[in-house]
Amino acid sequence: MKSPVRPILLRRLHLRCGDWSVRELRINRHLQPFDLGTPHRHPHGQLLLYLRGKGEQVIGQDRHPVGPGAVFFIPPRSEHAFLEHSPRLAICLVADLTGSGPQRFGARSGWLPAEELAQVRERLNQLAHEREGEGETSLPLEFGAGGTALLVLDSCRRACSRSRQPGAEGPAISRRLSRVILPSEPVPAPGELARRVGLQQDYLNRLVRRGTGLTLGQWRARELLRASERELSRGGPIGGAALRLGFPDANYFSRWFRRQTGMTPSSWRERLHP
Repeated sequence: MKSPVRPILLRRLHLRCGDWSVRELRINRHLQPFDLGTPHRHPHGQLLLYLRGKGEQVIGQDRHPVGPGAVFFIPPRSEHAFLEHSPRLAICLVADLTGSGPQRFGARSGWLPAEELAQVRERLNQLAHEREGEGETSLPLEFGAGGTALLVLDSCRRACSRSRQPGAEGPAISRRLSRVILPSEPVPAPGELARRVGLQQDYLNRLVRRGTGLTLGQWRARELLRASERELSRGGPIGGAALRLGFPDANYFSRWFRRQTGMTPSSWRERLHP
């Protein structure tokens, strides 16, 4: 199967830092958003640092917002997936990790401060433009792949240790929105959500983005996807599920669902009930 990502920078390493080892550092550009929703796993751990893009990182049963600066540590053999929420395809720095350190650290998420993210980007830009001669880089060691990997690893570990959320307001604003969604009706449009919570839509959008890392529209899409998965798991015709979810017809629902998950509703249901 063709890979949904293309490395635009790749450095193979044998770098040890205590009980952590970095064996590869690369920058992946995602090629098609609908190819990325399929869960997968690796025998090694991974560090993911998103440099561009919007969406969600799914780790097991947990979903986390993704934006520039989002950091994730994925333990070995942990199922994960990326769901794209933006037409501008994501770019992600990936470090493959081995050793007992990543296993002990476990699944973590956090957000890299803007100044540290800018420093990482500067190092990566230098690394991408390095001139290689007879097997030796023209850049000093601190600007090479090993130094860059250590910088990224240290910054991202500290970011995940400081916080697992982009803001303390995230759970509060999500609960407030969830309370105005009735289980017997489709997920309301962003304007209707704002009306129900009694806030201007632009202001609510800022609160949601500051608290969760998602726009109001992306937050709604996430809730609509969850409602879609619940509806599909009950069985019955796809067309009926589409109408109950507020879609005009089954074809429109199928296209939307595939953009979110990489699968049609029928394929998703078959995977759930093989």
